[in-house]
Amino acid sequence: MIERNRLQDILELARSKGGDFSEAFFEEQDETNITQTNGMVQGVKTKHIKGVGLYVLAGVQSIYLYSNDTSEASLTDLALRASGLMEITLKQNQKAGTGKTLQEVSHKNPNTILRYPSTVSYKDKIRLLQETYETTKDNNQLLSSQLDYFDTDRRILIANSEGLYTGDRRISSRVRFKMVTGDEKNSFSHWEDYTRAKGFEAFIDNKEYFEFAKNLPVRMENMRTADTIRPGVMPVVLAKGACGTLWHECCGHTLEATAIASKQSFFVDKIGEKVASDKVTLLDDGTLGNYYGSDAIDDEGHKKQRNVLIEDGVLKEYMCDRLHGRMIGRESTGNGRRQNYTFAPVARMTNTYLAPGKDEEEEMIRSLPEGLYVESLGGGFGGTQFSIQVNEGYLIKNGQIDRQIKGIMLTGNGLDIMKKVDRVGKDLGFEGGSFCGAASGLVPVTAMQPMVRISEMSVG
Repeated sequence: MIERNRLQDILELARSKGGDFSEAFFEEQDETNITQTNGMVQGVKTKHIKGVGLYVLAGVQSIYLYSNDTSEASLTDLALRASGLMEITLKQNQKAGTGKTLQEVSHKNPNTILRYPSTVSYKDKIRLLQETYETTKDNNQLLSSQLDYFDTDRRILIANSEGLYTGDRRISSRVRFKMVTGDEKNSFSHWEDYTRAKGFEAFIDNKEYFEFAKNLPVRMENMRTADTIRPGVMPVVLAKGACGTLWHECCGHTLEATAIASKQSFFVDKIGEKVASDKVTLLDDGTLGNYYGSDAIDDEGHKKQRNVLIEDGVLKEYMCDRLHGRMIGRESTGNGRRQNYTFAPVARMTNTYLAPGKDEEEEMIRSLPEGLYVESLGGGFGGTQFSIQVNEGYLIKNGQIDRQIKGIMLTGNGLDIMKKVDRVGKDLGFEGGSFCGAASGLVPVTAMQPMVRISEMSVG
């Protein structure tokens, strides 16, 4: 690693021709992937990522360069090129002020790790996959099974011209289930991830994990044999837990500073205004313990925060990174994130969730003559208009959950949907986590909620 005083000189060099801020982002990451198909191990793959990104800002102008060579010579070359590019961008050589002396700062990661992946043998990881397969294989409708084990150990170090020198270590574990169920007439393929911001303890003696594995083929068969319905508009009740994806897609992306700065959001210039039902309080919190979107710091070195975005229907805050925060005149909220050192950071969600309310879960369904009950959601896309796949949905008839249905999507305008929330349950459900793709690559996120009812929604 470059000595701290030399790193400070390089940061000054990067700003020397007009930049007002510079940052070096160092990363090392180890990842293991073991694939098993129908009980047979197909291979063990390991990946090592190492590199550095150099970020220079001048007002709202930015330069980002990166290299997989983290030597002092390489970083010096990046700094020279970045300063030259900034001079061309500004069309003049502006003298930069003196940067601050680097001072180390540390923050505790909220995720507690008991068994680091590097301390667990490949043999034990392969045994986990075999035990998982044994849990699922007796299902008569299971035609094929592919299990992918992943663990990630990511270490980052961030230094900037404001004097910050800080780091973080991030561990996560995941098993991806790719399965096909069916009979002689037709088949159904589906995949789901079991993800945790933990080490190998996420799987050892974990009844929840093996119940997930055992139940997945059963759930898939129910999806395969479910009925279809005509598109329409109806009340929708969404189960607690992972159905929080609705908030990620219907309004999360439009609350990120990237959308606000580019005027591609219905929330532009609406801080302090009523934008949703009184029952909607939406948060993004990167400080929650053992959640997939939690870290000690964001990828710009800011301490992760608990941000109240909407409170009792009133817009309170946007999620900001440094650059886009500058563009809209707001401070960073600890949401600057990136997949790895090859991406410049932008504002991204962490753990986004709807706060619990005061309504009874049973009453939400009992009081409906007809509607849709959603047990789980799949993928989707967000923005002003959003669309989300329903994995497991059921018709509601006369206040009772009726037959399961398939092949449907929830669509709508986020601002409109938020105003139609008429019930919010008392208990917040946990969701294991997933990935969100946007301008700075794939980042781990969690989206969750209590049980929620929306008075009217398009089911396509």
